[in-house]
Amino acid sequence: MTNRTGKHFAPITQIAALQQRGFTLAEMAIVVVLMGIVLTMGLRMTTASLNNSAYAETASKQAQIKIALIAYLRTNGVLPCPDTKAVLNGTQVSPCTATAAASYGIVPYATLGLPRDAVQDGWGNFFTYKVANGVAPPVGMRNWTAKVAPPAVFDIVQLTSPVPAITIQQGDGVTALTTITTNAVAVILSGGKNGYGTKTVQGTLNSPSPNADEIVNATATTNRFIVRPYTDRVGALGGPFDDRVVYLLPQDLLQPLITEQTITVCKMYCPANACTGAGAPYPYCTGVGTPANAANASSCTAAGKPYATCASAATPICTVTAATPIPIGNPTPACL
Repeated sequence: MTNRTGKHFAPITQIAALQQRGFTLAEMAIVVVLMGIVLTMGLRMTTASLNNSAYAETASKQAQIKIALIAYLRTNGVLPCPDTKAVLNGTQVSPCTATAAASYGIVPYATLGLPRDAVQDGWGNFFTYKVANGVAPPVGMRNWTAKVAPPAVFDIVQLTSPVPAITIQQGDGVTALTTITTNAVAVILSGGKNGYGTKTVQGTLNSPSPNADEIVNATATTNRFIVRPYTDRVGALGGPFDDRVVYLLPQDLLQPLITEQTITVCKMYCPANACTGAGAPYPYCTGVGTPANAANASSCTAAGKPYATCASAATPICTVTAATPIPIGNPTPACL
């Protein structure tokens, strides 16, 4: 099309089409940017959801392992040793020697009657299992795994002092660690999303952690574990942390058995406030050779608990030397 001067120009409809096409391209650019933002947000939300799901699965499986350990204790009178073998098959190492290395491995799922996936955390790695397994404990104490010749035989004497005791410390990534307990019997550990220091389902060891607190948890010879909230902050005290630690105290394992009256025999009984016999003397000595109530020093006749000679103050005096039924209902968590 030409004008009066003979110059060509685009028809109005063509100009409109070009303008419309340019507007559409601008719109498309905006749409692409918006889609990128939405997809990025969606990916982050999906990742967060998957992580939350993995943590929830991990916590649920740790609770089920605890139940399985109590069931094993109920049946066998001991806790199992971990599977520490080079080729993992889910059976406990035997014999479980009195070494720290023999007390640290994966949960012995076959020994506990669990499927293999029951002892894998939400990221597919094996849980680490640590248990007090000393076989040369102090006089009067017993360990939680050995069932061999005396004195390395489990019995309820060892209600207060696992050998070796496992220490649990708590941190927040800001202040120094504080000790929660020095009396844990067992630990069920997930290495979290990074899996540092844990075993894969192929039996290989994941790479070691570069983070100080996670290194403690992943050390096979450790008798100390650290509990902290998740953080990926590089500057956190002790480093980034995503381990999930569940620890078991003596009362966590034994109180359910006492409550259901499964435990019926022991060699030492700790009454809540006093022996349950005539005269009811208090259960602790006041000094060397002196029961709390000298007038009733001969025996707790109704309960049949002869006194032992007091070695020092605060020594229990209501003891027996032979296996005796536990008076169900008298033991309390404080006695464990």
